[in-house]
Amino acid sequence: MEGLFSRQWVERFAAQWNANMDMVAPLSAANFNSVIAFGFSDETNPAVVLEVKNGKVAKAGVFVAASSPTPDWDLRASAENWVKWKKEGMGIAGLGVAVATRQLEFRAGDYRKMIRTPRLAGPFLKFFTLL
Repeated sequence: MEGLFSRQWVERFAAQWNANMDMVAPLSAANFNSVIAFGFSDETNPAVVLEVKNGKVAKAGVFVAASSPTPDWDLRASAENWVKWKKEGMGIAGLGVAVATRQLEFRAGDYRKMIRTPRLAGPFLKFFTLL
């Protein structure tokens, strides 16, 4: 996917997140505040970072090691897997397989807590359709 995790990509992604009530409403109800980073498995640092305040993206940009906040969540996968998940989405079973087979890595964040919390799990699965 051309431009995946570019500045333009992360700005578009943040706008789509904030416009999607299936993302914002449950996260807002859960008082979700977090720093979320995304990137590729074969890279040391994530590519992009989002600062989420009360369920909405307050700030989005390219990750800069010297100045970006430390991620609470850092998700990594190959470019091929990110493209596949954008096209096909991800269900709870697929998510479990992706994590178990390390196709999706959580370098930071509590995967088990997230999937056991409905206000977080639903938006997390929705995230893949916004890619």
